[in-house]
Amino acid sequence: MYNYDVEAFLKEGQEVYGLRGTIEKAVDEVCANGVSKVVLTGVGGTIFELMSIKCIFDKYSTYDCILKNGAELLVEQPDWIDDHTVVITGSKSGDTPETVQACKYCKERGAKVIALVGTEDCPLAEYTDYPIVSPIPGMTHTYFKFNLIALRMIYNHGEFDQYEKYADQCKDLYSAVVAIQEKFEPKAEEIAQKYSKVPYQMWIGSGIVWGEINMFTMCILEEMQWMRTRAATSADFFHGVLELVEKDVPVYLVKGVDVYRPLDERAERFLVQYADDLTVIDLQDYVLPGFDEEFAEILSPLAFNALTRGRLAYLFERETGHDLNIRRYYRQFKY
Repeated sequence: MYNYDVEAFLKEGQEVYGLRGTIEKAVDEVCANGVSKVVLTGVGGTIFELMSIKCIFDKYSTYDCILKNGAELLVEQPDWIDDHTVVITGSKSGDTPETVQACKYCKERGAKVIALVGTEDCPLAEYTDYPIVSPIPGMTHTYFKFNLIALRMIYNHGEFDQYEKYADQCKDLYSAVVAIQEKFEPKAEEIAQKYSKVPYQMWIGSGIVWGEINMFTMCILEEMQWMRTRAATSADFFHGVLELVEKDVPVYLVKGVDVYRPLDERAERFLVQYADDLTVIDLQDYVLPGFDEEFAEILSPLAFNALTRGRLAYLFERETGHDLNIRRYYRQFKY
């Protein structure tokens, strides 16, 4: 596969899986203190990743779980955050201003903070009770850790008895990711060669992968490749967005494996008739091997990320010649 050190990725996976004990200990201590609310916060890619974690809490738990953009939390300054609130967040750099200040505010109100950070001495770690430290970048790693935090909390709440089985099966997560990436590579090559320089593209999907669709279109295609995109849920597609389907506009439909799949199928029935350039990414074709079927939904955002950010983004980069690390504005100056 292009620009991919598989052996290094698998080795990183072993190291990240080694954090399981640290994560479980942190979550167990937090839960022992009593939890009334769970706040998922961050900005940019982190908030999109946490959208899937919100779906996990909503489906499997009775916890009062709130998803809140860090910048919005700061201006709202909710007074319901207290010493029985648990904040879950992360920052690859560890110095994202909105996330750091949001956690500072929450800690001042007595909340406990669990944060994914790259180093122990970053600004975010200063306002974190339980830093989960790993310098290894990559969203497969991030999803693994966020999923484990959420599911361990829910397990401690008496609501996810499958936790140990799920966590044990994650030992083989990284080889499973490589397997679906190898399967997707020819399709990714075709997509990149055909659509890398189109002026505009649409992405449609729903459910637990909706946050990840936003991640890929906004944080990867727009921020890193300067591609113009329009993302819409399969439900919203029929209320305005369908009028933008026309000749020479590529449309990507992501078919999920959760309860919202019928909405994706409805959009597909329209698109096969009226979209000239339709690409369907059916996540049922990329279920991670080695996991029980009951975990397919939980893992589907991670799987979609592995296909798109993990493979398609690099193939787009090769075709466009635009380095994924080059930005015009993001973190280039203060704003």
